[in-house]
Amino acid sequence: MEVTSAAVNDVSGVQVVLMGLITVFVVLLAIILIIKLMSMVINSRAGDDNGQKAVNSASAAVPIAAAPAPTAAQPAAGQIVAAISTAIAETMGEDVSHIKIHSIKKI
Repeated sequence: MEVTSAAVNDVSGVQVVLMGLITVFVVLLAIILIIKLMSMVINSRAGDDNGQKAVNSASAAVPIAAAPAPTAAQPAAGQIVAAISTAIAETMGEDVSHIKIHSIKKI
């Protein structure tokens, strides 16, 4: 039985693909392991000082209503108009001084 060069090339191509996939997954697993180990080390060091204090004070504390989530500062109305007029002028290819906005409605 004679093996042709095409069959050998097909097998080596499959081997290359399999080795590539195996290499990628092994490296990904190694990265996951390294990150988990680093997380454990950092948490253990931070937990020595603050962990027990935080647990003890949290268990003795009276429940407090959750604070509202911080919101980004709202820009002034003039800034919004300036941004919209600049965008419209740029789209139209005109200078900002040549356009006039009569009203802006939120959609």
